[in-house]
Amino acid sequence: MKKIILLAVVAVVLAVLAVGLTINLTKKPPAAEESPTETQTTTKTGPTEEEFHYTFTRDWLKKGNVWVFDQPATDYLKELGATGSAFSVYYIGFNEYERDYVETLHRNGFRVVSNLPCGQSATTENMQLREEAAQRDIHGNPILLLGLEGLYEMCGNNPLWREFLMNRIAEQAKGSVDAILLDEPGDIGDCFCDYCMRAFNNYLAEHYPPDELRQLFGITNLSTFNYREYLLAHGGSHWWDDPNPQLQVVYLQFRYWERTRFIGELIQHGKQAAGWDIPVTANVYGLEPNHQIFIPLLDFVIHEMPITPEAHPDVDYLRPTPGKNFTNYFLAESLDPEKSFSAFPDVFDLLQLSEDEWWLWRHWLAEARACGASFMIPHQAYVYGGGSYTIAAEKISPYTKFFAEHPQYYENLERIATVALLQDLHSTLTNRFTWLTYSAWSSFKNIGATLQEAHIPFEVVYRGDGIFVQKPLTLEALQRYRVVVVPRDYDLDQEALNILEQYSAAGGFVIRCDDLADDSLLVPTLQGLGIDLGLETNASEDLGLVVYRRDSSLLVHMLNYRYDRGAMDFLNLSNLEVKLTIPDGVSLGGKRLKVISPDGEEMVLNFSVQERRVTFTVPSIHCYSIASFE
Repeated sequence: MKKIILLAVVAVVLAVLAVGLTINLTKKPPAAEESPTETQTTTKTGPTEEEFHYTFTRDWLKKGNVWVFDQPATDYLKELGATGSAFSVYYIGFNEYERDYVETLHRNGFRVVSNLPCGQSATTENMQLREEAAQRDIHGNPILLLGLEGLYEMCGNNPLWREFLMNRIAEQAKGSVDAILLDEPGDIGDCFCDYCMRAFNNYLAEHYPPDELRQLFGITNLSTFNYREYLLAHGGSHWWDDPNPQLQVVYLQFRYWERTRFIGELIQHGKQAAGWDIPVTANVYGLEPNHQIFIPLLDFVIHEMPITPEAHPDVDYLRPTPGKNFTNYFLAESLDPEKSFSAFPDVFDLLQLSEDEWWLWRHWLAEARACGASFMIPHQAYVYGGGSYTIAAEKISPYTKFFAEHPQYYENLERIATVALLQDLHSTLTNRFTWLTYSAWSSFKNIGATLQEAHIPFEVVYRGDGIFVQKPLTLEALQRYRVVVVPRDYDLDQEALNILEQYSAAGGFVIRCDDLADDSLLVPTLQGLGIDLGLETNASEDLGLVVYRRDSSLLVHMLNYRYDRGAMDFLNLSNLEVKLTIPDGVSLGGKRLKVISPDGEEMVLNFSVQERRVTFTVPSIHCYSIASFE
């Protein structure tokens, strides 16, 4: 969660103290009993009550999990049919008050995910630690958190801060939680303290022999080299001012390497302290490339993402609220199809939203579930600038109940797609020049939104960099699609180019956006290939469609994006004609076409089949509906 949330958490704790409840911040939790597969805790809440036994497991790690932010009451969670609470307890350390909350949720069948910020100074009251372990700018000044005196961005390479995090994760792991959330694990290289500079030198020594240091970077004596002094000598104040593009790339690689290594150690330390394989997640913001590198270390993912253009005017790939977010979820699935992903707007988005805009949250939930993911619900979520944000549970529960009552529309499905959008981690993380990384990432995100708006069935094919993500590009993966789209400014190596050439030689089409004068030409280019893209509709870009095969049948998730901010509601889409190509092995004979929705009554529609294409017309969609041949 964005760092300013710490102020709200501290305020809550102070409020609790003010009303006379005692929070013991020094008492350590009892160590959990160990067994090869599970851990149990036994407690009493009163002299006349029976002992309570709770078994920790991992069997709740599912893609349809519904998480609620902060510490909602059990009635709120029950109304939603939620999995439990996330970003929840122990932000300021273990305490009995929050330990009691954990037990309350366990007694009611809910899971609790703790909150461990990795770089926020306010998680500790130790002022000396805050000051000594704060990040330093290139002139040696501590880097303030949002400009607030006494609050700092903390250095991930400082041994004091690392020791603090190791102790804190062990404390949380023994605090009877079901999982641990690492908030903002990334480190993008803002700190130029002595520890960071020494760590960079160590990295250079491990990865480059003396002759390469001299030839590539002009470093003749590593024992006297200091990257901070080097930048200052060249008139720079940050890594992007480095006059040597190669050294600039290597510096970022070092920051990512060192950070992922430590986060991996932190996670393992937490699991050892718990005495069982406690799941660990992280707020990998926006699934951006410098956060994708942590995904292999995690058991599941709960993350913020920018979603409203009003809150993020500098993010050029966002579409008008509610946004077009298929690409985010397809990217998550391509990164790791076995892990569950849940998204959430960031605190800047919440500032732009009214608590009466609950239709948006219904839509975001449906969009995520339609794409195989989920969406977290806000309960007293911190809003940038102050205040909190809560959506009434009864406004969301019609959708969460719908998902729970109809698992057949979300599980054991095969998405139908004819186009693959390539995500290359190297190109979007470091590239050959660091200034090309954002344009490559922005191109990827924009193209995904364009494909969604043009109703072209697509998925993301992921290529790891072989360092942080071990996921090679294969010909077999590409041959599932008729077309592969390569975004702008990609820096593909010869291996990737060879695979694309083999794919082309086997009859596939490769569209390189660098070859197009403008991205607006992508859809006409696709349509001009003379191939069946699998889907046609008379609908505008306000309709989103995701097509699945279920055994020998088809179903279509249909989402309305025509949202009226003034009315705080969706405007109906009407008379929507949809034509689908029927895949081999699918037979619609003897089936009826049912349209169901959490928004209204079920209906049965007529459809026609001609030359392996099925056509039907949906009279109206308010927010979300499913067309299913059954």
